[in-house]
Amino acid sequence: MDMLGDRYEITSPIGRGGMGEVFRGRDIRLRREVAIKRIGGTLVDDEEARRRFVREARITSRLHHPGVPTVFDFDEDELYLVMELLPPDNIGTLLADREYRGLPLGWAVSITAQVCAVMTAAHDVELIHRDLKPDNLVLCPNGQVKVIDFGAAASLNQTEYSMITRGRRPPVSLHYSAPELLDGAPSSRANDLYSIGVLLFELLSGRRPFDSGKLTDGFLADRTARPPIPGIPADLLRLTHNLLAVDPAQRPADTRTALRTLAAFAGPVPPLPGWAHPGPADDPVRLYVDALPSPA
Repeated sequence: MDMLGDRYEITSPIGRGGMGEVFRGRDIRLRREVAIKRIGGTLVDDEEARRRFVREARITSRLHHPGVPTVFDFDEDELYLVMELLPPDNIGTLLADREYRGLPLGWAVSITAQVCAVMTAAHDVELIHRDLKPDNLVLCPNGQVKVIDFGAAASLNQTEYSMITRGRRPPVSLHYSAPELLDGAPSSRANDLYSIGVLLFELLSGRRPFDSGKLTDGFLADRTARPPIPGIPADLLRLTHNLLAVDPAQRPADTRTALRTLAAFAGPVPPLPGWAHPGPADDPVRLYVDALPSPA
């Protein structure tokens, strides 16, 4: 059994990401289960990958929000990150299940609103995620959503974050990235708003807005179109289309605004067998909206 830092036992693999692997582990001092993320393979010697990994650790540890996994420990020499242990599956896996393509409206709104709440906290400290997609969202059994993988994040300030993001362009997900980001424009909060729009559309309809399944469709499609979603309230469809606006200036002012709009459609959500069984007191959307600070 592998040991890290004479403290963490690696017990079993959980999954593999763009930069490395995630393992289930145990903190033998505090006697608790943890998740351990490590850079793997040839990336150990890749200086850019190492910088991204350090950046992700620092960003995740400083985002104090229940929708971001808690960071317990980080070792910059051995390059491992110890975090709160989350369920192994994500929203991408959920959407791949034919039974859940096109979620009930309450779930689509709840998931998207929680992402908006997390990104409000991130944007308030000048951080842009830039890789919001279903695979980077974990759904917990109580219905809470955790946003993960800040490895491609950027800072709007001249801080340590921006200093270590220089170099090659970070990886982005073609189907979920804002048009201006794919065109090489500077990062902005509006990038994440567009990704949230793609997510909301997919959760409501079971398909992405501008592609038919081919890899290049989302990039080549006319993104000025306003694809319909049958049976969706007009105000919610309007918000979805505004989030997907090609012109960043036409999107909602910020994630705080989008969250407050979504909250009007939030309500009790039914159980998702095999995924989540929220109880009557589990309402993270309302909790996050009530806790929103006013913009500075």
